[in-house]
Amino acid sequence: MSGWRITPQGVEDVLKRVGATAAVLDAAVVGLPAKAEQAVAGTGQNPIIADALIGFFEHHATTLESIGNRINASVTGAAAATTAYVQGDEQMAAEHQAAAAQVAGTGQVRPRGARGPVVAQ
Repeated sequence: MSGWRITPQGVEDVLKRVGATAAVLDAAVVGLPAKAEQAVAGTGQNPIIADALIGFFEHHATTLESIGNRINASVTGAAAATTAYVQGDEQMAAEHQAAAAQVAGTGQVRPRGARGPVVAQ
């Protein structure tokens, strides 16, 4: 790959799709306690099966919460990184425009990466 090809619109589209999918997952997780109660009730009050189901749901609750937290953190991080990328592009463009304006007005060019006085061409 010879360079970055990030477009804010492309990132926004991806983040919207991720958000929509995360909303479906969140709805399923929010409804999980009711489903767990139904599953336990469906055991015919068999304490061994009921305890196993309760243990299963309790054990995986933190994992499901962690998945949701990671999704949210990833979406937030991607949005922040894209904003920084765009701001960096805008800053570089402004610096190049200012340099071009200086050269156009004075005819003096500073070699790329050079520090110190400007040299006349």
